[in-house]
Amino acid sequence: MIQLGNASISLERREAFLDGQALRLGGRAFDILALLLQAPGRLVTKDELLEQVWPGMVVEENNVQVHICTLRKVLQVGTQVIETVPRRGYRLNLSQVPVTTSSPAQALPLPATTDDDHGLIPLVHIVDDDPAVCAAITRLLRSEGLEAASYTDAAAFLRQGAGERPGCVLLDVNLTQGTGFDVQDALLKRGACLPIIFMTGYGTIAMSVKAMKAGAEEFLTKPFNDDRLLDVVRSAIEQARQALTRRRRHSQVAQRLTSLTSREREVLEWLIKGRQSKQIAALLGTREVTVKVHKKHVMAKMRARTLVELVNLCTMLGMVPDVAELELI
Repeated sequence: MIQLGNASISLERREAFLDGQALRLGGRAFDILALLLQAPGRLVTKDELLEQVWPGMVVEENNVQVHICTLRKVLQVGTQVIETVPRRGYRLNLSQVPVTTSSPAQALPLPATTDDDHGLIPLVHIVDDDPAVCAAITRLLRSEGLEAASYTDAAAFLRQGAGERPGCVLLDVNLTQGTGFDVQDALLKRGACLPIIFMTGYGTIAMSVKAMKAGAEEFLTKPFNDDRLLDVVRSAIEQARQALTRRRRHSQVAQRLTSLTSREREVLEWLIKGRQSKQIAALLGTREVTVKVHKKHVMAKMRARTLVELVNLCTMLGMVPDVAELELI
């Protein structure tokens, strides 16, 4: 365990704590922190960081800057500790804070993990054909530690794709080619889980209603207040995180379902309909003890501790159309 000021970091377990409380660092941010800790006092160049943290990828240098800002904020260390060397890179300045290593026996316990703890850094997409607007919003978001990507061409944004990162889209209504509503339609057809925040210089009530009915998160009229924009963006990102968690949870449960044998699947379908083992045995023309063995395998493979949990998992997959009609044991 490495002690950096009030923060404790375990490179082996990829964990960080501040005053005993577990910190949540994205995977890229932790990779950067690890490189700095492994080379204390030495200049780690931007090229080195890009090559090690984003191997084989074309990434803008400002991505490094965003993660550095996140590390300073989360670890509660300033620019004197994680020092910026202009146009060259970054250095962990040991003269400003002591770095010590403790034995494994002194390591803090593992933090609890959650389904939405994916280590994915949110990305805010800005789509506006005015470069000045894109630049201003990008600066604002990055000053708050948020990662942003801007596009003056909606087609370029759609080609880039939403990916699996949580985030949102700040989308201008009036674009040079088409409208923001066209982009919204394209995203809906793709099933992209990106909340949309519309922006316009001259909005109308009818336009706002149209946007909200189509599923937009918010409708902002330019010029808008910075604090208001940041509040809306943070709310949208949280919704995107929750949607991503639900989608991944659904995928995990669906994968468990595919691991069942055909007979186990039959037993499952009768279990969620409220049938007891003796009844299922009669329906399938087998012995009760055999059904109980299949039931045990079903519960284990689906990772359900009770029949109620099993029904909830199957409801998530759309296998239980009306829970009220189930005859739970």
